[in-house]
Amino acid sequence: MHISQHPREDSVELRLTGRLDATWAEHVGDSIETAVRGGSHHIVLNFAGVNYISSLGIGVLMKHYQRLRAVNGSLGICDPSTATLRVLNAAGLAAFLIATETAARVGPAAARVIERAEATYHAYPQAVARALTCTAVGDPDKLAHGGFAEEDARLLTLGAGTFALGIGAFGEGFNDCRDRFGEFLAAGGCAVTLPTNDLHALPDYVVEEGVLVPHVETLYAVSGSGDFPWMVRFDANPGGCGTVPLSALIDNAIELAGGDTVAFVVLAETAGLVGAALRQSPATRSASLEFPAVRDWVSFTTERASERSLALLVGVAARNPSPDALAFLRPIGSGSAVHAHVHAAVFPYRPVQRGELAFGKSIAQVIAATPPATVLHLMADTRPFDGVGETDLVRGACWLGALPGISRG
Repeated sequence: MHISQHPREDSVELRLTGRLDATWAEHVGDSIETAVRGGSHHIVLNFAGVNYISSLGIGVLMKHYQRLRAVNGSLGICDPSTATLRVLNAAGLAAFLIATETAARVGPAAARVIERAEATYHAYPQAVARALTCTAVGDPDKLAHGGFAEEDARLLTLGAGTFALGIGAFGEGFNDCRDRFGEFLAAGGCAVTLPTNDLHALPDYVVEEGVLVPHVETLYAVSGSGDFPWMVRFDANPGGCGTVPLSALIDNAIELAGGDTVAFVVLAETAGLVGAALRQSPATRSASLEFPAVRDWVSFTTERASERSLALLVGVAARNPSPDALAFLRPIGSGSAVHAHVHAAVFPYRPVQRGELAFGKSIAQVIAATPPATVLHLMADTRPFDGVGETDLVRGACWLGALPGISRG
Protein backbone atom coordinates (compact mmCIF):
# COMPACT_ATOMS: atom_id res chain seq x y z
CA MET A 1 0.00 0.00 0.00
CA HIS A 2 1.15 3.55 -0.78
CA ILE A 3 0.30 6.42 1.60
CA SER A 4 0.97 10.10 0.96
CA GLN A 5 0.24 13.04 3.27
CA HIS A 6 -1.35 16.29 2.08
CA PRO A 7 -1.95 19.13 4.59
CA ARG A 8 -5.21 21.05 4.40
CA GLU A 9 -6.14 24.29 6.17
CA ASP A 10 -7.58 22.60 9.28
CA SER A 11 -6.76 18.93 8.70
CA VAL A 12 -4.42 16.43 7.08
CA GLU A 13 -5.45 14.23 4.16
CA LEU A 14 -3.84 10.79 3.84
CA ARG A 15 -4.24 9.34 0.33
CA LEU A 16 -4.19 5.55 0.37
CA THR A 17 -3.66 3.24 -2.60
CA GLY A 18 -3.91 -0.55 -2.33
CA ARG A 19 -5.49 -3.06 0.04
CA LEU A 20 -6.31 -2.25 3.67
CA ASP A 21 -5.81 -5.82 4.90
CA ALA A 22 -3.91 -7.61 7.67
CA THR A 23 -0.59 -6.84 5.98
CA TRP A 24 -1.14 -3.09 5.79
CA ALA A 25 -3.59 -2.28 8.61
CA GLU A 26 -0.85 -1.59 11.16
CA HIS A 27 1.03 0.60 8.67
CA VAL A 28 -2.11 2.67 8.08
CA GLY A 29 -2.61 2.99 11.86
CA ASP A 30 0.99 4.15 12.26
CA SER A 31 0.50 6.78 9.54
CA ILE A 32 -2.60 8.12 11.29
CA GLU A 33 -0.76 8.25 14.62
CA THR A 34 2.23 10.02 13.05
CA ALA A 35 -0.10 12.72 11.71
CA VAL A 36 -1.72 13.11 15.13
CA ARG A 37 1.66 13.35 16.90
CA GLY A 38 2.53 16.03 14.36
CA GLY A 39 -0.31 18.11 15.78
CA SER A 40 -3.20 17.27 13.43
CA HIS A 41 -6.36 16.18 15.22
CA HIS A 42 -8.56 16.15 12.10
CA ILE A 43 -7.60 13.37 9.68
CA VAL A 44 -9.22 12.62 6.30
CA LEU A 45 -8.46 9.31 4.58
CA ASN A 46 -8.83 9.42 0.79
CA PHE A 47 -10.06 5.95 -0.20
CA ALA A 48 -10.31 6.55 -3.96
CA GLY A 49 -7.39 4.14 -4.50
CA VAL A 50 -8.37 1.52 -1.89
CA ASN A 51 -9.86 -1.57 -3.53
CA TYR A 52 -10.27 -3.82 -0.46
CA ILE A 53 -10.80 -3.46 3.29
CA SER A 54 -10.83 -6.34 5.77
CA SER A 55 -12.29 -6.60 9.28
CA LEU A 56 -8.82 -5.91 10.68
CA GLY A 57 -8.65 -2.74 8.60
CA ILE A 58 -12.05 -1.64 9.90
CA GLY A 59 -10.83 -2.28 13.45
CA VAL A 60 -7.86 0.05 12.96
CA LEU A 61 -10.12 2.78 11.57
CA MET A 62 -12.54 2.51 14.49
CA LYS A 63 -9.74 2.57 17.06
CA HIS A 64 -8.37 5.86 15.75
CA TYR A 65 -11.87 7.26 15.14
CA GLN A 66 -12.68 6.77 18.83
CA ARG A 67 -9.32 8.13 20.03
CA LEU A 68 -9.70 11.31 18.01
CA ARG A 69 -13.31 11.82 19.06
CA ALA A 70 -12.15 11.65 22.68
CA VAL A 71 -10.05 14.80 22.12
CA ASN A 72 -12.64 16.61 19.94
CA GLY A 73 -10.80 15.55 16.79
CA SER A 74 -12.16 13.64 13.82
CA LEU A 75 -11.32 10.80 11.44
CA GLY A 76 -13.25 10.52 8.20
CA ILE A 77 -13.10 8.89 4.77
CA CYS A 78 -13.53 10.79 1.52
CA ASP A 79 -13.97 9.55 -2.08
CA PRO A 80 -14.47 5.88 -1.15
CA SER A 81 -14.14 3.40 -4.00
CA THR A 82 -17.17 1.28 -4.89
CA ALA A 83 -15.64 -1.77 -3.17
CA THR A 84 -14.86 0.01 0.11
CA LEU A 85 -18.18 1.89 0.18
CA ARG A 86 -20.00 -1.44 -0.08
CA VAL A 87 -18.06 -2.80 2.93
CA LEU A 88 -18.56 0.35 5.01
CA ASN A 89 -22.31 0.31 4.30
CA ALA A 90 -22.56 -3.37 5.17
CA ALA A 91 -20.75 -2.77 8.47
CA GLY A 92 -23.00 0.21 9.30
CA LEU A 93 -20.02 2.58 9.40
CA ALA A 94 -20.56 4.73 6.33
CA ALA A 95 -22.91 7.16 8.08
CA PHE A 96 -20.24 8.46 10.46
CA LEU A 97 -16.96 7.60 8.68
CA ILE A 98 -17.74 9.12 5.29
CA ALA A 99 -16.45 12.67 5.69
CA THR A 100 -17.91 15.81 4.20
CA GLU A 101 -15.79 18.44 5.89
CA THR A 102 -13.72 18.17 9.05
CA ALA A 103 -14.91 19.83 12.23
CA ALA A 104 -14.12 23.47 12.80
CA ARG A 105 -11.49 24.40 15.29
CA VAL A 106 -12.61 23.99 18.87
CA GLY A 107 -13.48 26.86 21.14
CA PRO A 108 -13.26 30.65 20.98
CA ALA A 109 -10.32 32.63 19.75
CA ALA A 110 -7.52 33.21 22.22
CA ALA A 111 -7.44 36.56 24.01
CA ARG A 112 -3.67 36.79 23.57
CA VAL A 113 -1.25 35.19 21.13
CA ILE A 114 2.40 35.20 22.14
CA GLU A 115 5.04 34.30 19.58
CA ARG A 116 8.38 33.04 20.84
CA ALA A 117 11.32 31.39 19.10
CA GLU A 118 10.48 28.00 20.62
CA ALA A 119 6.66 28.06 20.49
CA THR A 120 3.40 29.86 19.90
CA TYR A 121 1.27 30.45 23.01
CA HIS A 122 -2.51 31.06 22.89
CA ALA A 123 -3.85 32.43 26.19
CA TYR A 124 -7.50 32.16 27.27
CA PRO A 125 -8.70 34.08 30.36
CA GLN A 126 -10.64 31.98 32.91
CA ALA A 127 -13.37 32.85 35.39
CA VAL A 128 -11.96 33.38 38.89
CA ALA A 129 -14.12 32.97 41.99
CA ARG A 130 -11.25 32.38 44.44
CA ALA A 131 -7.79 33.91 44.26
CA LEU A 132 -4.83 31.53 44.23
CA THR A 133 -2.95 30.98 47.48
CA CYS A 134 -0.04 28.69 48.26
CA THR A 135 1.52 27.27 51.43
CA ALA A 136 4.68 25.23 52.04
CA VAL A 137 4.55 22.67 54.86
CA GLY A 138 7.33 20.61 56.40
CA ASP A 139 11.11 20.85 56.11
CA PRO A 140 12.75 19.51 52.93
CA ASP A 141 16.20 19.70 54.56
CA LYS A 142 15.28 16.70 56.72
CA LEU A 143 15.40 14.54 53.59
CA ALA A 144 19.19 14.48 53.84
CA HIS A 145 19.64 15.57 57.44
CA GLY A 146 18.04 13.36 60.06
CA GLY A 147 15.00 11.96 58.27
CA PHE A 148 11.37 12.49 59.24
CA ALA A 149 9.45 11.55 62.35
CA GLU A 150 5.75 11.20 63.08
CA GLU A 151 5.44 14.81 64.18
CA ASP A 152 6.61 15.95 60.72
CA ALA A 153 3.67 14.35 58.89
CA ARG A 154 0.77 16.50 57.66
CA LEU A 155 -2.47 15.21 56.12
CA LEU A 156 -3.58 17.19 53.05
CA THR A 157 -7.12 17.07 51.69
CA LEU A 158 -6.84 17.61 47.93
CA GLY A 159 -10.26 18.03 46.38
CA ALA A 160 -11.32 20.10 43.38
CA GLY A 161 -9.83 23.57 43.39
CA THR A 162 -6.52 22.49 44.92
CA PHE A 163 -3.03 21.59 43.73
CA ALA A 164 -0.03 20.12 45.56
CA LEU A 165 3.31 18.36 45.14
CA GLY A 166 5.95 16.97 47.47
CA ILE A 167 6.77 13.74 49.32
CA GLY A 168 3.72 11.80 50.49
CA ALA A 169 1.68 8.60 50.41
CA PHE A 170 -1.88 7.34 50.62
CA GLY A 171 -2.62 5.80 54.01
CA GLU A 172 -3.82 6.15 57.58
CA GLY A 173 -1.17 8.19 59.33
CA PHE A 174 2.62 8.25 59.45
CA ASN A 175 3.16 4.69 60.69
CA ASP A 176 0.92 3.20 58.01
CA CYS A 177 2.76 5.16 55.28
CA ARG A 178 6.26 4.77 56.76
CA ASP A 179 7.59 2.50 53.99
CA ARG A 180 5.72 4.08 51.07
CA PHE A 181 6.58 7.80 51.14
CA GLY A 182 7.62 9.04 47.69
CA GLU A 183 6.92 11.73 45.09
CA PHE A 184 3.31 12.82 44.70
CA LEU A 185 1.31 15.45 42.87
CA ALA A 186 -2.32 16.56 42.92
CA ALA A 187 -4.51 18.86 40.85
CA GLY A 188 -8.20 19.33 40.15
CA GLY A 189 -9.42 16.66 42.58
CA CYS A 190 -6.92 14.02 41.40
CA ALA A 191 -3.84 12.84 43.32
CA VAL A 192 -1.04 10.49 42.20
CA THR A 193 1.65 8.98 44.45
CA LEU A 194 4.70 6.81 43.73
CA PRO A 195 5.13 4.23 46.53
CA THR A 196 8.70 3.36 47.52
CA ASN A 197 8.12 0.07 49.37
CA ASP A 198 8.89 -1.90 46.18
CA LEU A 199 11.32 -0.99 43.38
CA HIS A 200 8.71 -2.22 40.90
CA ALA A 201 5.75 -0.49 42.55
CA LEU A 202 3.41 1.35 40.20
CA PRO A 203 1.94 4.79 40.91
CA ASP A 204 -1.34 4.82 42.80
CA TYR A 205 -4.04 7.43 42.33
CA VAL A 206 -7.35 8.68 43.72
CA VAL A 207 -9.86 10.74 41.74
CA GLU A 208 -12.50 12.76 43.58
CA GLU A 209 -15.94 11.23 43.17
CA GLY A 210 -18.88 12.10 45.40
CA VAL A 211 -17.74 11.90 49.01
CA LEU A 212 -14.44 10.27 47.99
CA VAL A 213 -11.79 12.99 48.14
CA PRO A 214 -8.01 12.38 47.84
CA HIS A 215 -6.10 12.60 51.14
CA VAL A 216 -2.30 12.44 51.12
CA GLU A 217 -0.12 11.99 54.21
CA THR A 218 2.90 14.23 53.51
CA LEU A 219 6.40 14.71 54.91
CA TYR A 220 6.77 18.02 53.10
CA ALA A 221 4.76 19.66 50.37
CA VAL A 222 3.78 22.79 48.52
CA SER A 223 0.00 23.06 48.30
CA GLY A 224 -2.45 25.67 47.12
CA SER A 225 -6.05 26.40 46.25
CA GLY A 226 -8.07 28.76 44.11
CA ASP A 227 -8.82 29.30 40.43
CA PHE A 228 -6.23 29.66 37.69
CA PRO A 229 -6.84 32.94 35.79
CA TRP A 230 -5.27 31.69 32.54
CA MET A 231 -5.34 28.60 30.35
CA VAL A 232 -2.57 28.62 27.75
CA ARG A 233 -2.20 26.37 24.71
CA PHE A 234 1.35 25.98 23.43
CA ASP A 235 2.75 24.38 20.28
CA ALA A 236 6.43 24.02 19.48
CA ASN A 237 7.41 25.90 16.33
CA PRO A 238 8.44 23.38 13.64
CA GLY A 239 10.88 25.94 12.25
CA GLY A 240 12.88 25.89 15.49
CA CYS A 241 13.97 22.93 17.58
CA GLY A 242 10.47 21.46 17.50
CA THR A 243 10.32 21.34 21.31
CA VAL A 244 9.44 23.63 24.22
CA PRO A 245 12.01 23.52 27.06
CA LEU A 246 10.41 23.45 30.50
CA SER A 247 12.43 26.52 31.49
CA ALA A 248 10.98 28.48 28.54
CA LEU A 249 7.44 27.44 29.47
CA ILE A 250 8.03 28.57 33.08
CA ASP A 251 9.55 31.89 31.97
CA ASN A 252 6.52 32.62 29.79
CA ALA A 253 4.13 31.55 32.56
CA ILE A 254 5.71 34.09 34.94
CA GLU A 255 5.50 36.80 32.29
CA LEU A 256 1.85 36.08 31.47
CA ALA A 257 0.82 35.75 35.12
CA GLY A 258 2.19 39.22 35.83
CA GLY A 259 3.93 38.39 39.10
CA ASP A 260 7.21 37.04 40.40
CA THR A 261 5.67 33.81 41.74
CA VAL A 262 3.42 31.46 39.76
CA ALA A 263 1.58 28.15 40.14
CA PHE A 264 0.87 25.99 37.10
CA VAL A 265 -0.60 22.68 35.99
CA VAL A 266 0.29 21.29 32.55
CA LEU A 267 -1.02 18.50 30.31
CA ALA A 268 1.56 18.02 27.57
CA GLU A 269 2.83 15.69 24.90
CA THR A 270 6.49 15.08 25.71
CA ALA A 271 9.73 15.02 23.77
CA GLY A 272 11.68 13.78 26.81
CA LEU A 273 11.60 14.14 30.59
CA VAL A 274 14.62 14.68 32.83
CA GLY A 275 14.27 14.08 36.55
CA ALA A 276 14.57 11.77 39.53
CA ALA A 277 12.50 9.72 41.97
CA LEU A 278 13.09 8.31 45.44
CA ARG A 279 13.83 4.59 45.61
CA GLN A 280 13.32 4.36 49.40
CA SER A 281 11.10 6.08 51.91
CA PRO A 282 12.95 8.79 53.90
CA ALA A 283 10.75 8.24 56.97
CA THR A 284 12.77 7.69 60.19
CA ARG A 285 16.18 7.92 58.47
CA SER A 286 17.83 10.46 56.19
CA ALA A 287 18.59 9.78 52.56
CA SER A 288 22.24 9.67 51.56
CA LEU A 289 22.66 12.08 48.65
CA GLU A 290 26.42 11.62 48.27
CA PHE A 291 27.91 9.45 45.53
CA PRO A 292 27.88 6.44 45.35
CA ALA A 293 25.30 5.82 48.12
CA VAL A 294 22.85 8.18 46.40
CA ARG A 295 22.22 5.48 43.78
CA ASP A 296 20.52 3.37 46.46
CA TRP A 297 18.24 6.25 47.37
CA VAL A 298 17.42 8.04 44.14
CA SER A 299 16.90 6.90 40.56
CA PHE A 300 17.90 9.44 37.91
CA THR A 301 17.07 9.68 34.23
CA THR A 302 20.51 9.16 32.68
CA GLU A 303 18.98 9.97 29.30
CA ARG A 304 15.75 11.59 28.17
CA ALA A 305 12.89 9.41 29.41
CA SER A 306 9.24 9.00 28.43
CA GLU A 307 9.67 10.36 24.91
CA ARG A 308 6.38 10.55 23.01
CA SER A 309 4.29 10.23 26.17
CA LEU A 310 1.64 12.32 27.90
CA ALA A 311 2.61 14.05 31.14
CA LEU A 312 0.70 15.84 33.87
CA LEU A 313 2.94 18.47 35.49
CA VAL A 314 2.21 20.34 38.71
CA GLY A 315 4.58 23.06 39.84
CA VAL A 316 5.37 26.39 41.41
CA ALA A 317 8.09 28.81 40.33
CA ALA A 318 9.46 32.13 41.52
CA ARG A 319 11.83 34.77 40.28
CA ASN A 320 14.15 35.66 43.19
CA PRO A 321 12.11 33.64 45.75
CA SER A 322 11.73 34.60 49.40
CA PRO A 323 13.72 32.73 52.10
CA ASP A 324 10.52 30.88 53.12
CA ALA A 325 10.09 29.55 49.58
CA LEU A 326 13.74 28.94 48.77
CA ALA A 327 13.99 25.66 50.72
CA PHE A 328 11.31 24.14 48.44
CA LEU A 329 12.62 25.42 45.09
CA ARG A 330 15.66 24.81 42.91
CA PRO A 331 17.12 26.81 39.97
CA ILE A 332 15.59 25.81 36.63
CA GLY A 333 18.97 26.18 34.97
CA SER A 334 22.54 27.29 35.52
CA GLY A 335 22.66 30.93 36.55
CA SER A 336 18.87 31.37 36.34
CA ALA A 337 17.12 33.71 38.77
CA VAL A 338 14.01 31.54 38.44
CA HIS A 339 13.59 28.68 40.92
CA ALA A 340 10.94 25.99 40.64
CA HIS A 341 9.59 22.74 42.06
CA VAL A 342 7.86 20.54 39.46
CA HIS A 343 6.55 16.96 39.59
CA ALA A 344 5.29 14.99 36.59
CA ALA A 345 3.03 11.94 36.30
CA VAL A 346 3.69 10.08 33.05
CA PHE A 347 0.98 8.35 31.00
CA PRO A 348 0.93 6.44 27.69
CA TYR A 349 0.67 8.78 24.72
CA ARG A 350 -2.64 10.32 23.76
CA PRO A 351 -3.09 13.69 22.07
CA VAL A 352 -4.09 16.66 24.18
CA GLN A 353 -7.47 17.96 23.07
CA ARG A 354 -7.36 21.20 21.10
CA GLY A 355 -8.98 24.46 22.12
CA GLU A 356 -9.97 25.73 25.55
CA LEU A 357 -10.17 22.95 28.17
CA ALA A 358 -11.96 22.62 31.49
CA PHE A 359 -9.37 22.21 34.25
CA GLY A 360 -10.49 19.41 36.58
CA LYS A 361 -12.47 17.50 33.96
CA SER A 362 -9.51 17.31 31.57
CA ILE A 363 -7.16 15.94 34.24
CA ALA A 364 -9.69 13.37 35.49
CA GLN A 365 -10.25 12.12 31.93
CA VAL A 366 -6.53 11.49 31.44
CA ILE A 367 -6.14 9.59 34.70
CA ALA A 368 -9.32 7.57 34.15
CA ALA A 369 -8.27 6.57 30.62
CA THR A 370 -4.92 4.94 31.45
CA PRO A 371 -3.04 4.52 34.75
CA PRO A 372 0.19 6.53 35.18
CA ALA A 373 3.49 4.75 34.53
CA THR A 374 5.69 6.74 36.94
CA VAL A 375 6.09 10.01 38.84
CA LEU A 376 9.22 12.17 38.53
CA HIS A 377 10.66 15.21 40.26
CA LEU A 378 11.74 17.23 37.21
CA MET A 379 15.14 18.89 37.27
CA ALA A 380 17.74 20.07 34.77
CA ASP A 381 20.89 17.97 34.32
CA THR A 382 23.50 20.63 33.60
CA ARG A 383 26.62 18.54 34.22
CA PRO A 384 29.43 19.34 31.72
CA PHE A 385 29.73 16.72 28.96
CA ASP A 386 27.50 14.10 30.67
CA GLY A 387 24.42 16.25 31.34
CA VAL A 388 21.29 15.41 29.34
CA GLY A 389 19.76 18.90 29.62
CA GLU A 390 16.20 19.57 30.71
CA THR A 391 12.64 18.39 30.11
CA ASP A 392 11.29 19.16 26.64
CA LEU A 393 7.62 19.27 25.66
CA VAL A 394 5.96 19.41 22.25
CA ARG A 395 2.47 20.82 22.78
CA GLY A 396 -0.19 20.97 25.42
CA ALA A 397 -2.33 23.00 27.79
CA CYS A 398 -1.17 24.95 30.84
CA TRP A 399 -3.35 26.45 33.58
CA LEU A 400 -1.49 29.15 35.49
CA GLY A 401 -1.79 32.10 37.77
CA ALA A 402 0.23 34.50 39.89
CA LEU A 403 0.69 33.79 43.60
CA PRO A 404 1.06 36.46 46.30
CA GLY A 405 3.95 34.33 47.54
CA ILE A 406 4.59 30.95 49.14
CA SER A 407 3.89 31.19 52.87
CA ARG A 408 5.08 28.70 55.48
CA GLY A 409 2.37 26.61 57.09
